[in-house]
Amino acid sequence: MKIELKALKYSDFASQETHCFHANIYIDGKKAGWAENNGHGGMTNIQPRGLYETIRQYTDKIPPRIVDFNGTQLTLETSPDSLIDEFVTLALHERDLKRAMKSRILFTRENQVFETKKLTAAELAASLDNAHLKEKLKADQVLNLLPMGEALNLYAKGMQ
Repeated sequence: MKIELKALKYSDFASQETHCFHANIYIDGKKAGWAENNGHGGMTNIQPRGLYETIRQYTDKIPPRIVDFNGTQLTLETSPDSLIDEFVTLALHERDLKRAMKSRILFTRENQVFETKKLTAAELAASLDNAHLKEKLKADQVLNLLPMGEALNLYAKGMQ
């Protein structure tokens, strides 16, 4: 089962404790319903109710994640609303990454993401053509030079 969000509308100013958004949910390429959150800390609403149950069948197969929270090991189950919230967060990271890469070089160093000052299009192109760019930046990876999926993965990890 392939679950996607499309037509994501996000409100930064209204997002307080959670992301304030509305998005259409597609399963295997077909619109199945929608999800929304008002941004005040409540759970994400997935409609119609049958869609929530369909997504639950999918999330029940995802193994729990073990995370370290201030030295305490926590086990996190993936629920339908947490899965949708993760998709929203990933979409926002992708939007931010694409915007930043239009005028800056983004790179990782020791699992953290850094960026250069704003560059003109010509400066950016010349810098990215430099064979010694990684060494010059003392970078582990230059996100602008990676396929988008790989760059997004590194960007999202570095933003945590």
